[in-house]
Amino acid sequence: MRAIYEDLVVCGVDAADAEDAIRQVGRLLFRKGFVKDTYVDAVAAREKEFPTGLQLKNLAVAMPHTAGVHVNTPAVCVAKLAHPVQFAHMGDPETEVQAELLFMMAIQNPDAQLETLQKVMKVFTDEAAVAEFKAAGDRESLYQAAKRHIG
Repeated sequence: MRAIYEDLVVCGVDAADAEDAIRQVGRLLFRKGFVKDTYVDAVAAREKEFPTGLQLKNLAVAMPHTAGVHVNTPAVCVAKLAHPVQFAHMGDPETEVQAELLFMMAIQNPDAQLETLQKVMKVFTDEAAVAEFKAAGDRESLYQAAKRHIG
């Protein structure tokens, strides 16, 4: 299943905070037709209750998402932020991470999209992949990294 689309990869998202980042990136998914008009609010609400920030070895990321009822077409939107924004850590909401990269997921059926989820999670354990995402300085290099590692 295809998860990465060139027009869903963005660099330089200038967000004030985690919610602003979620809303900006979610609106891109909405404008491109991948999600319903309920998606952005649902992701923002879910993030407050079930945070998705992760601190990797040399990079902090977040994986905002919500229930499949808000999704039209499965996809992963990869967004590099202009500057890090604070997200609560997935495993410990009291801990904060300074996320530089968002992997915002539009997932309809978690079982059917398990392979995509596994590929995203594999990126986080692959130091070379993490370094490639961190080093991506423009949209094209970020897209190539996402296409290569997530598909």
